[in-house]
Amino acid sequence: MSRINKRINNLYKKIDLSKCYEVSQAINILKECNNVKFIESVDVAIKLNINTKKVDQNIRNTVVLPHNNGKVMKIAVFTQDKKQIELVKKIGISMVGMEELFHYIKNHKRKKINFVIASPDAMPLVSKLGSILGPRNIMPNPKLGTVTDDVISVINEIKLGKIIYCNDKYGIIHTSIGRINFNKSKIIENLKTLILSIIKSKFILNTNNLINQVHLSTTMGIGININFLNILKNK
Repeated sequence: MSRINKRINNLYKKIDLSKCYEVSQAINILKECNNVKFIESVDVAIKLNINTKKVDQNIRNTVVLPHNNGKVMKIAVFTQDKKQIELVKKIGISMVGMEELFHYIKNHKRKKINFVIASPDAMPLVSKLGSILGPRNIMPNPKLGTVTDDVISVINEIKLGKIIYCNDKYGIIHTSIGRINFNKSKIIENLKTLILSIIKSKFILNTNNLINQVHLSTTMGIGININFLNILKNK
């Protein structure tokens, strides 16, 4: 515990919490402060100016990051099409099927799953897992493209860098946009793509006021407030 406190204290000495950093400078600081024994993820927290009690203001969407986020996505696929099951297994996904997969997820509620994809005819079964998948924001949804007859195409999108993002009850979107060993330009491009996607998903609102603050951090680090508006100037 003392080592952790010492490391965090050192981070606070290097970061001025009252300052708004340029994104390039913030990433440099994150890289300089990276002294743990594993490759940390680069995480972003985006505070939105929304009323989360109003359903139409909440955001839940997907975006394909141009450089992935460096994480291995755990995918579960519900389909009863035998040909699709064979194809899904061939590309390395073992969690595929119907009843057996249903009971597996039901009995292993803490099993890490990033995406659940389902063919339309599988949804009556999948909907029974709503209490498990819903709170984790991985319930298949036609609007997110995760209810489809072409599950292979969705899997390929996920492997290319597709992520689901949504705000929490405080109006904050938390997600990962890369790894600390990524080239700085790749992290910036992923961040810009995410922010533009958020703005486009709520184009009805005043986009100038939609985003309040953006903080970058690493897995074991502290958040750095960044000037996100400068990222958007070169659209």
